[in-house]
Amino acid sequence: TSFVIAITLRRRSSISFQDDPPSSRRPTPSGSEVIEQAFIRQGIDAIAAKIMLASISDSTLKQYSHTYKLWYKYCTENKVSLYGASVSEVIQFLRQLYLNGNQLYGTFNSHRSALSLILHQDLSNNPLLKRFLKGIARKRPQTPRYNYTWDPGVVLRYLEGVEGSSSLKLLSRKAVTLLALVTGGRLQTISLIRLSNIVSSAEQIQIYITDRIKTTFASKTQPCLHIPFFPGNKSICPASTLLNYIDATEGLRQNEDYLFLTYAGKHRRATKETISRWVKCTLKEAGVDTSLFKPHSTRHSASSAAKRAGVSIEEICRTAGWSEGTATFARFYDRPLQDT
Repeated sequence: TSFVIAITLRRRSSISFQDDPPSSRRPTPSGSEVIEQAFIRQGIDAIAAKIMLASISDSTLKQYSHTYKLWYKYCTENKVSLYGASVSEVIQFLRQLYLNGNQLYGTFNSHRSALSLILHQDLSNNPLLKRFLKGIARKRPQTPRYNYTWDPGVVLRYLEGVEGSSSLKLLSRKAVTLLALVTGGRLQTISLIRLSNIVSSAEQIQIYITDRIKTTFASKTQPCLHIPFFPGNKSICPASTLLNYIDATEGLRQNEDYLFLTYAGKHRRATKETISRWVKCTLKEAGVDTSLFKPHSTRHSASSAAKRAGVSIEEICRTAGWSEGTATFARFYDRPLQDT
């Protein structure tokens, strides 16, 4: 049976892209199809290619898929080999993107990484391509998204007046925003909290993250979020709010183990995108300029406030999930308060 499956997968893969350069008559392939076909062209069988494809995270695959869509179009229009293009042709492709847009260096570096995966070229060490990208880095350097951040006290004062028990919608928004601020964590991580991984004690709540996240590596321990109780102000106590949310959703979740549920309709698992919208709505209602600050800015606000309060850089990095000794916090997250 496994032999039949292997033959079937091999046949499916072999019919993908016969034209090289690609034909404009064919539909644009998906990113996973492009990568899988590139592996097969290097002598990897179809089953092994699918296993190798699983090593690429969903977010990276989504990012690379955008590159492959642009690359496929370029190869079709210019009669360039999709998988066998030269370094000079890659530079011409990047040059065209440079002239037709205003993307910064990071975007071009991402394109290079995506093309390195499918081309029979060492794009990482080629001196011509390195020189070209160095020029882009100087002309369009990667800059931090924000030069300043908002005061989390503004949002906390707003949430202090929000009575979470009045509706599941308000309680949901309040809970995710407080968790984002107290942990400084990514909203992706918060969206992956499971009810079965929550351990409560008299002093704090511990949340073990067992799903794969951005910082998941074989050699790195998965994070554990520590949510303290603040008995002095229960209205904005993240641990108390979390327990209230668990009680409020107990009869709604059926067999759903993920903590956060949509508050309308059939109460399905809330995705990262849904949770981002909840945070955005909370920030906007609190008076934060959401045309400037995105939901992810809770990470900037919380970590910068912690530094202003005297928390050590090591503790900030550990809590927020940055590698020890990393310059990420200093370069992209440590920001002064916005003038009001």
